[in-house]
Amino acid sequence: MTRFRLPLCCMLCLALAAGLVFAHEAKARELLTLGAAPLGGSYYPTAVGLADLIGKYSPVDIRVEVTGGTVDNPQLMDQGELQLGLANTDMAYFAYNGQPPFPKKLPSLRALFGGLAPGTVQYVVRDNSSIQAIKDLKGKRVAVGPQGNSSGLLFLKVLAYYGLSASDVSLSFLSFSDGVSEMANGHVDMAIVQAGLPSPGLQEVFSGPVKIRILSFPEQDLKGFLQEHPYYVPMRITKAHYPQLEREVSTFATSNMVLVRSSLANDLVYAITAAVFDHLEDFRAVHPSARSVTLEKAADVPVPLHEGAARYFREKGVLR
Repeated sequence: MTRFRLPLCCMLCLALAAGLVFAHEAKARELLTLGAAPLGGSYYPTAVGLADLIGKYSPVDIRVEVTGGTVDNPQLMDQGELQLGLANTDMAYFAYNGQPPFPKKLPSLRALFGGLAPGTVQYVVRDNSSIQAIKDLKGKRVAVGPQGNSSGLLFLKVLAYYGLSASDVSLSFLSFSDGVSEMANGHVDMAIVQAGLPSPGLQEVFSGPVKIRILSFPEQDLKGFLQEHPYYVPMRITKAHYPQLEREVSTFATSNMVLVRSSLANDLVYAITAAVFDHLEDFRAVHPSARSVTLEKAADVPVPLHEGAARYFREKGVLR
């Protein structure tokens, strides 16, 4: 039987063509960076789950970065160091419009989608602490969260509501997980965790040997504070979140969203949006904070939607 053999030059051409096809396919996947927050809250595991989902169902690979959080992310995005970032809706609005704590407008910000579970304010003390209310914090040591996160800025608003200021307390800027560990060890008097429920770092301490509790705001105080700051929402923390709780906690929360740079191509952002919302049940499974995301409410955001995301939501009939 006669065997057909390609000339060597043809074989080389075919190999080169195959290599070019492989290189094209490899190049077709875009690498983007997503800003999360410090470890110990809900942002990081949510961001990792989001990145995995986008990588699975779109031509985009996402690298998740640990950052200071909701204040850092918009600024890092505007500087081009991040292409996507998680943020509180109030901070996204402040950043886009150049309101404190942001020194200037950040017009490069666009919304990908909203509806992530609220970042719940959790003020945590040891059970045997004398701190029963915010007014008891004068002269105390407080771990307010990391630099670049909104938790410390929000805490100053809470202090002001009760007639206190930053000079009345000793502030430590630690990650949420480090803060609750330092509180449990007695190195600070109170730790702030501002994250989706339940917070992994707080779950760990609740399960440890030191008994802790979360401060609850009196209903009248909470009502007054929310009247002054209507971009926050009331929240209840129950045994469903932390089984070790002895009583329900009355507090408040910030809403959360995903931001994207305006410079990203419309088709690319459309593909990212489709990866999430065409597989919404997969996304909801990554972390409890994703369970609140719905297609119907995803476009309800305080800054302009990226056109790629807007096109997807228009096609689905949830945006005009």
